Amino acid sequence: MSEEKQYNFIAITEDIMLPVDEIARLKQELESLKNANPFRMAELALEIQIERLRVVEITAARDAALQRLSDSYVSIRQKNELIERMFQERDGKDIGSVPLSLNFGFSTDQVEAEQLKAHISTLETENGELRLAIQQLQEQALIAKAIDPPPSYEREPTKSMLVDAGIQTEEDSAGVLVYSEDGAEVNYVPPKTEDPAILANARNTVLADIPLPNNPPDDTLNAIVIPPPFTLHEFLNGAPGSLRTLLSNYRILHNATTYWCPDREEHGYMYAPVFKCSTNPRISTAHRWSPVDVVGRMNKPTECFYNREGLWYYAGSYVAFKMDELSPKEWAQLSGETSSAIVKETIAGRKNTSPQNTYEATQLYVAGALKVACVALRCVGFNHEVYRSLLEYSIRFGESKWKSLATASANVLAAAASVSSVSGSPSGANSPASGASTPHSQPSGTPTPPARMQMQTPAPLRHIPRTPTHPTHLSSAASGSPSTTLGHSQGYGVNPVRLVGTPPVLGLGLGSSAWNVHSAAAMMMTPPASTDGKATLRVLQEKHLPEGGENLADMGKN
Repeated sequence: MSEEKQYNFIAITEDIMLPVDEIARLKQELESLKNANPFRMAELALEIQIERLRVVEITAARDAALQRLSDSYVSIRQKNELIERMFQERDGKDIGSVPLSLNFGFSTDQVEAEQLKAHISTLETENGELRLAIQQLQEQALIAKAIDPPPSYEREPTKSMLVDAGIQTEEDSAGVLVYSEDGAEVNYVPPKTEDPAILANARNTVLADIPLPNNPPDDTLNAIVIPPPFTLHEFLNGAPGSLRTLLSNYRILHNATTYWCPDREEHGYMYAPVFKCSTNPRISTAHRWSPVDVVGRMNKPTECFYNREGLWYYAGSYVAFKMDELSPKEWAQLSGETSSAIVKETIAGRKNTSPQNTYEATQLYVAGALKVACVALRCVGFNHEVYRSLLEYSIRFGESKWKSLATASANVLAAAASVSSVSGSPSGANSPASGASTPHSQPSGTPTPPARMQMQTPAPLRHIPRTPTHPTHLSSAASGSPSTTLGHSQGYGVNPVRLVGTPPVLGLGLGSSAWNVHSAAAMMMTPPASTDGKATLRVLQEKHLPEGGENLADMGKN
């Protein structure tokens, strides 16, 4: 009984002591909270958070270590099994009854894993090399950007593009692929000099080494005769459908900017601006410079035409590639019409151009800020079907247009003679002597052209060999309409229209509404009985003459 009481007493004592200790601990915590600094509480919260993160990290490290230990255990077990099997094979025990897939199945997985690891290491190496290359490119871009001058109003984009063009030029100076034949590539490396003669000789040497195509152009080419009021574009737009399909992509080689190789005249090169100025379509006063693809659609075979002495010729199929760029000294050596043509093409997309804009663009070329590309023209063939179709179509086109122009001119002359005779004869007689018949008197009725109005047919097509020298005629090629006057076509090669027995009248065209009345009176021909000015104007409009009675000679000058 005493022992039970003793044990009960001890249990009661312990039950009493535990609440006392808990109360004391709570009192201590309460005192610490009363005396606690709020900043210290924040620090304690941060420390607790850091400790929690450390616990999470330690737990993750433990799990990773356990996973590695598990993988190591599996690998060691597999290797031990492999060693045991190899010992059995060495001892000559029979294991043939065991399938091969069961014997070495684990080793196949291991080999695949090793292959994957090797592939991953290779990819990591390539990735590191790419990162290094990207870093080097970024450093080069930073260096190039540091070279730029401080930014200024409306000049930073242009200058940055010019710097980029200079960098691109240095990279391209390593060489340009001219052509590849039988596995051999021929490259053009520009000479490291600014001497215009050396650079021109180097270009001509490379062009002379280019072989001719299997179907080169003929030694003599027939000219494409186009009546003066019509341009080459208008002539080709009216061509038959089959011919237009063959000429869906064509290019006009302007004489001022195109040069032919002296040694192999089928090839040549042309000058093209690298940058062009254009006007913002939304803001008419804002202009921008943009780089130009100097080759464009001529990277594929393109049918080309050129103009010489006012006559158009079909040159053949050409492919273009950029060779190099002109040096400032070469620009200074260019002729006035060549440099003017390049500057005009440079600012062609700019609205409201003025002589000041032309002067500024010229000075940019002189200073070397703007570049001119030298684009090689390689002849890759001569389409004889296109050549024959053009000649046949030009004959039909010329005959139809000459007839319409001759009829319209006869009507104009008749109307002018009628006006002059009516004004000079008060009595309204149709002849100087009343009742006397003139050699050109006509019966009443529909008027017919007098006998003096006889038309000469166009001259036969002229054969002109391809010239080995540089073309110099610019005005006809640039404008697309050769300079012509009545009775004499300057630089055109044929007499389009000539009134037999009448002197040529300079400064007037066949479609001019101000046809010289004095020249009509000097012909001493009897006008028709009735002629109406409105009817004559209607005839002119039906014959599709230039609107407004534009002078053909003035059109040629423009």
